[in-house]
Formats: sequence, structure tokens, C-alpha cells
Amino acid sequence: MVLQAEDSTRAALQVSKDVYLSDLVVQGGLWGLELMDGGHVRLARVGFRGQVTGAVRVAAGRLDVEGSRFEAAPAATVGVLVESGRAPSPRDASSKPEVLSNTDRAERAHHDSEAATGAGARQKGPRQSGGTVEAHLRASTFTGPYRRAVRLRGADVRATLEDLQFTGAATAVGVDGAYAEVRRSTAEGGQAAAFSVMDGTLLLDEVSVTGHEYGVSSMRARRLDVHRFTSVRATRAGMGLLVSRARLRDIVIRDSGAYGGLQFSGGDLDVQGVRVDGAAEYGVMALRGKLRLRDVDIRRVHTADGVTGDGLHLRQVEADVEGVVVRDAQGACVLAAQNARVSLRDAKLEKCGYVGLLTDTLARMNAANVDIQGAATALGALGNGELRVESLSATGLESGFIHAECEGTTQVHLKEFRSEDTRGLSARCVHASPK
Repeated sequence: MVLQAEDSTRAALQVSKDVYLSDLVVQGGLWGLELMDGGHVRLARVGFRGQVTGAVRVAAGRLDVEGSRFEAAPAATVGVLVESGRAPSPRDASSKPEVLSNTDRAERAHHDSEAATGAGARQKGPRQSGGTVEAHLRASTFTGPYRRAVRLRGADVRATLEDLQFTGAATAVGVDGAYAEVRRSTAEGGQAAAFSVMDGTLLLDEVSVTGHEYGVSSMRARRLDVHRFTSVRATRAGMGLLVSRARLRDIVIRDSGAYGGLQFSGGDLDVQGVRVDGAAEYGVMALRGKLRLRDVDIRRVHTADGVTGDGLHLRQVEADVEGVVVRDAQGACVLAAQNARVSLRDAKLEKCGYVGLLTDTLARMNAANVDIQGAATALGALGNGELRVESLSATGLESGFIHAECEGTTQVHLKEFRSEDTRGLSARCVHASPK
């Protein structure tokens, strides 16, 4: 059965009570279905296509969708919009990040444009329902150039999304101040972040992304939990997280773009089980905030301009890192700079193009149990940086063991090390006690 509406019609279906629809195709209308005043709408095997603005809009009540299809018209903004009248509580203005890099600027611009231009921005606001607005979507597909296939907006919105396929949407799921769980879902072929959260909560489990600008992006996320996530060929980075509280487990990033594999700026991050294989400029980059990193494997990090290409790139951050492998990084395998404080344990570093461990610009790194196999130089300290290493093995060095620019407070302290190459050990700021 096909329900046809004129493109100028506000909604092909306007619902204000409990409704069950199945085996139906809704064609046309500004919206396919609107639920504005409460009720419970259940959709099974329903198709939406040709809507001018979006397929479904929910501002009160509950939406359940299973086995349905959403096909975007060329100018359609959103597949499913779920919103509430209550905005999230404002954050302290001091939580807004200082823009210090092109990475931060691009991430901020992306989120600001999402907030300003998304579906519903020109619509009459939802009624104050005073209760939770719920959406449960399962085993459904979203196809075509939606700006967001699913948008969840408002502090009273809660959604669970399971077994969904997104193809061609700029963003698969956008969360603005809401709470969302996404499981066993895929996204491909989009131009923006596949999964995006701002001032809200997003939980991802068994989710994979092919292409897109970012696999996951966040700004001021109250909670971001990501388990068993894969990003392939992101044009910028597998993840770009800004001033967020995040917990990541079992993450795979392959062949990411010019902003690296994983990129963090500010916030509090707990990461365990990361595989980055093929990244431009950075494997993992962290700027500001706190980072706890365990079980990291980074391979094939290259650089276009010869400036970066670092496996771990840590700036202005407090980082606790344990169990890291870096192989084939064109720059430094591990870099700490700009007053970073880094604790590094159990590191295996192979084919470090420039240096194995490097501190610069007032950074301090304490490292233990480090094995370096192949590098121009094993250790480096510049710009009043301090490097302390205990239990170090270094082989296959091309330009020397240590490069230290002994000016100001630059220092290198070594305890229990093995290296046939001793070039640089005699520098006045190097203090060594070999095994």
C-alpha cells in the first residue's frame, strides 16, 4: 500500500495517539509522519521516500521502528528527528576549549555548523511534554544524502538503535544533548562524522564505519563509551574527541586521513585496546586533558610534509601509557611536548624514522622497559624538556644514541640501558648509569 502526499503537505501522517502501521510506503510531504502530542507509534516494514524535510518527527511520546526503509530525497535534511523541549543544562564557559591547532578549529567548526543548520532549526519547536521522548529503531536501513539520518536532540530524549545500516548520509546519528545507544550498526559513504555527540551521551557497541570525515566525533560529551568499533578510510581521523569524557575499548582504525588515527583534545579519556594501521601525520594525538592508554598497536604512520609522522603525539596532556607498540613511524615513535607530563611503560618501538622517544618544550617523560629497534636516534631532548628512562634496549641506530640540546633545563637521565651506539652520551645534560 502506498500513501501519497503533496510535497507542500506539512505531514503525510499526523499522529496524536497510539498507532500501529505495517507494510506501508509513505511518499511525499514535508514530513512523512509527525508525532507531536504524545502517544506510541509502532512501525513495521514501513517505507519512507520523497519527503522534502524528513521522514519522521517525534516531539512527544514513543516511537518504535522495525524492518523499515528510509530513502532520502535530494534535499531531505533528516530521516528520523526525535526532540524534546528541554535543553541540556549549560556548561561553565571555561569548559570551552582554546583553539590551538587546525585540528581543534576544524572540529569546532563542524559541530557549530551542525548545531546551527540541522533539521528542525527552522521548524516550530516541540511542545513541552514534561516527560521522556523515546525512540527504538531496529533492523532498518537509511539510504541517500540525509544531512543526518537520525537526529536526537534535547535532554529528555532517549534512543536505542540496533542493527541499522546507513548508506550515503552525511552523518548517520547526531546526538545533541540526548542519550543514545547504538549497537551492531554500519555507516558508509558519508561526508561528515558518521556518529556525532555534543553535550550528550553516546554508547556505541559493534559499530563499523567506512569512509566519512570522522568515524566518531564529540564535543563536550558527558559520556562517550565505544566498544568494538572499526573505522576504515576516514578522510580526517578515525575519531576526533573534543573536551569529552570517553571510555574506548577494542578500537580498530585503518587507513585514516590527514588528522591521524585517534585525535583527542581536552577531557578525560580512558582507552584500552587500540589498533591503528595506516595513518597520516599521527597515530594517536592527544592535546590537553587527561589520558589513560593501555594496549596500543600503531603501524605505518606517514607524513606529507616531513614535520610530523609520530606514533604517539602528546602535547599539554597528562598521560599514563602502558603496553604500546609502534612500528614504522616516519617521525617520532613517541613525542611529548608543550609541558606534557607522560608516564610510559612497556614500549616496543620499531622503525622510528626520526627518534624513538622525544621530549620538547618543557615536557617531562618518565619511561620504563623500552625496546627500540631501528631509529635515526634512540632518544631526544630539546627545549627544556626532561627525559628519564629506566631499562632501555636500543639497536639499529643510524645517527646516534642520544640527541640532546643542552640549553636551559633540558635533561636526560638514564638507568639500566643497553646500546652498542653511545654517541651523545657525553653531552653535559645527559646523566647515565648503564647496567
